[in-house]
Amino acid sequence: MSKDAAAAPAGRWFALSLLGFALLAAALFVAATAADREATLAQGRTTAVNTAALLAGHADRTLRVAQITAIRAEALVQREGQGAIGPGLHEALRALAADAPEIGVLVLLGPDGRVAAASLMRDPPPIDLSDRDFFAAIRGGATEALSPLVRARPFDVWSFTLNRAIREDGRLIGVVHVALHAEDFARIGEQLSLGRAAEFRLLRRDGETTMRWPLPASLPLPPAPRREGAEGVVEETGPDGVLRLVAWRAAPTMPVVAEAALSLDEVLAPFRRRLLRNALIFGLSVVLAGVLARAALRAGRREAEARRAVQERGMALTAALTERLSLLASLQEGEARLRLAQEGGGLGLWDLDLASRRLVLIGEVFARWGLSVRAARGMRAVPLRAVRRALHRDDRAAVIAAFRAALRDGVPFAAEFRLAGAVPARWIGVRAEPRAGADGRPARLLGIALEVTAQHQAQAALEEARATLARRVAERTSALAEANARLREGEARFRGLFNATFQFIGLLSPDGTVVEANAAMLRLGGAQEADVVGRPYWDAPWWPEDGATQALLREAIAEAAAGRFARRDTAMRDAGGAPVTVDFSVTPVRDEDGLVSLLVAEARDVSALKAAQALLHEAQKMDTLGQLTGGVAHDFNNLLMAVLANLAIARKRAGESATEGRSTEVARYIDAAIQAAERGATLTQRLLAFARRQDLKPAVVDLRALLLGLEALLRRSAGPLVTLEIDAPEGLPPAHVDPHALELALVNLAVNARDAMPEGGVFAMRLALAEGAAPGRLSPGRWLIVAVSDTGIGMDEATLARAVEPFFTTKGPGRGTGLGLSMVDGLAAQSGGALVLDSAPGCGTTATLWLPVSPVGLLPAEPRVAPMPAATGRGAVLVVDDEDLVLESTAAMLEELGYEPVPAEGGEAALELLAARGDIVAVVTDHAMPGMTGMALAARIRASRPGLPVILATGHVGAWADQPDAPPRLMKPYDLGQLADALQGVFRKAAE
Repeated sequence: MSKDAAAAPAGRWFALSLLGFALLAAALFVAATAADREATLAQGRTTAVNTAALLAGHADRTLRVAQITAIRAEALVQREGQGAIGPGLHEALRALAADAPEIGVLVLLGPDGRVAAASLMRDPPPIDLSDRDFFAAIRGGATEALSPLVRARPFDVWSFTLNRAIREDGRLIGVVHVALHAEDFARIGEQLSLGRAAEFRLLRRDGETTMRWPLPASLPLPPAPRREGAEGVVEETGPDGVLRLVAWRAAPTMPVVAEAALSLDEVLAPFRRRLLRNALIFGLSVVLAGVLARAALRAGRREAEARRAVQERGMALTAALTERLSLLASLQEGEARLRLAQEGGGLGLWDLDLASRRLVLIGEVFARWGLSVRAARGMRAVPLRAVRRALHRDDRAAVIAAFRAALRDGVPFAAEFRLAGAVPARWIGVRAEPRAGADGRPARLLGIALEVTAQHQAQAALEEARATLARRVAERTSALAEANARLREGEARFRGLFNATFQFIGLLSPDGTVVEANAAMLRLGGAQEADVVGRPYWDAPWWPEDGATQALLREAIAEAAAGRFARRDTAMRDAGGAPVTVDFSVTPVRDEDGLVSLLVAEARDVSALKAAQALLHEAQKMDTLGQLTGGVAHDFNNLLMAVLANLAIARKRAGESATEGRSTEVARYIDAAIQAAERGATLTQRLLAFARRQDLKPAVVDLRALLLGLEALLRRSAGPLVTLEIDAPEGLPPAHVDPHALELALVNLAVNARDAMPEGGVFAMRLALAEGAAPGRLSPGRWLIVAVSDTGIGMDEATLARAVEPFFTTKGPGRGTGLGLSMVDGLAAQSGGALVLDSAPGCGTTATLWLPVSPVGLLPAEPRVAPMPAATGRGAVLVVDDEDLVLESTAAMLEELGYEPVPAEGGEAALELLAARGDIVAVVTDHAMPGMTGMALAARIRASRPGLPVILATGHVGAWADQPDAPPRLMKPYDLGQLADALQGVFRKAAE
């Protein structure tokens, strides 16, 4: 056999073996490369999806903050009113923008689309934005609208805006324009380092771009494709010709979609670097293996030529053996090269025989991962139960489910899991493709394994950053919501107080325009808020249109706008046009800069107060008149005291003369004078009762005699146009009442009847006895009634219900005090009876006094002139009075009664006389004296000389008369008999 014939079979087998090895290595390299590329793409998709989600969350939070800020700005404008939209809101807008760092600029547009106020400058230029699409959408009825990306002027920054309509009763009064800078979103890309060709976009639901990063060089931006569904991932080529992985995610609450576009070249760049490195190592390994194989073949041929002399079979066997050894060496060296390539790429190969359930691991990475199994030529055979134990317990179910799905459906197997017991956690990613057997069913799985811990750590860091961001968003949202709730609560409290007060309050701008009016003011004028808000205050329907009132209002508002408090008395009118007297004031309210930004106009209804003041003035006049009357009556009482005292002495002397046989004609004249003086004393008692200087002293009164005796006075009180009719039957029992108070009450009723009949009429007084039922709280029994009626204008139900109220009167100013019927009602109540009024408009009025019947009958009439007492008195009596006539007349009467009068003109003089004389047996003192009253003198006497009798001689009484230690009273004017009885009474009491 020739040398070539012997070497050919060995070369072919060696070449075939080498080719098989090369093909196997190439197949493994291609599979590992494909798996690595797919894993890199999957990681890129995950990064794009997470970036889109992060961008969507950030956009949702930023837009939500902008929305809340816009709502607060809207509430501010609605509270201040349309007229407040202007530079005056600069500070408020700046405060709102400062609370939300996400916001670039906060702008207020007027209803015409022009800039009216901004947070960055106090006087912004009036830029017209009415041609923008967002303004057209809001004018068409939308509440909110997003604008596309623009380069804002004059700030020259890229931004997009959220715009919110401000409406009042459906009418557009302004727009809140919240600008968000696009540069804020660029920081996300800078922090994530996603590559120079990465792009971010925020799209409206209609596909318009509201934000793009990197920022465009010019406008308009090319249209973006519409995205279907809330999220997704696609590969598409952009307008710049770059193929990108595009992931999108819809914002949770806001109408935007976030897109993250990553360049496919940049995503696959790490894969391509690894592919180039691995391909280079693989190529070098193949070239080296070929060189070694060629060298081995040459060595074999040389050896075959050297052994030509050996037998043909031995030579062929030797050659074949040599070739096999050379091939084995080459294979081992190729495996070493492949192992180096695997270790450099961090890859591990594995082969699972499904029939034998034998898993072969190829690569040193498995040892580093803790899979300690016996090695055979770099390959490790691992039982499946060992692999199961190597899986973390929380990941076993997912890996087994993916494995079964791959076998069942014939699809590639892919899973990621943590190694059990690894601290910190180590993540392994496995990929494999099923290989079918002869029967078409999967017989083995050929795959790769790669550690993906770094990717999971990056993903965990990304999730943590997203969670931190979400938490901060939630905290900021909660803080904004809480602040908004506090703002609403404070506004609700202000609104409640503003509308609950009974005062008329209006909030005005410094020029007098009505910003707001409270419920009390709107009710007064019968107006709606829309009728007055935005109009000058002096044009409101509750103000009279006369020039004086208009001038007063303008003057007060101008004074308050200058920073001074203004207050005036003026008149308003209610919904029916009736005048209302008010205390009107305007208070300036200053802002943080000290400028007047608001005026508070207040008006308080003082109609009742003015009426009460008028009644008080009338009552004061009546009180003054009463005091004057009381003073005159008191002085007249003192004069009558002197007259009666002297007449009593004169009559006594005249009586003595008659006893001696001299003429009694003088005594008759003296008796007539005494009767006239007593009638004067009765008149003074009535005057004192009118002056309220007498307390009620109920007595047994013959009403018929009292009424007939009062007839002349009643006729004079009723006037010449009124006819007086008196019906007083005889035989009526007496009443128990104070006669003087009753007379005054009847005179008051006569005056009221006269005023109710200005054209004249009939005034009737009727006496009757009623037995049985009685009105109101009175118990059934026997009652005397005094019915006083007139034919006047009468009273309606409302007037009748208030007729007896103090100071209530229907008479004009200066004609009545409102105390007449009140006094009559008080007399009836204090006497144990009642006053009943019956009246109707046009039917006159009847006032019926129900008085109790006296339990005792009438006493026999006392003689007109009482007999003179005998002069049986003994001892010195101190008489004290500041009136000389009274002092002299009382001293004369004491002397007539047998006492020694000791006169004193005041309290101090009386005390000096008491200290000087110890023989004084009694003291008769006036009460109303200058310096020291009679009560004070009695107290001093009781302290210095206990047991010395003291008599108070006075014409009226007060609260002091009810004191338990008050001395007995002797009413002025008194005569000899009354003075004698008073002295004998105190002596008897002292003796007891």
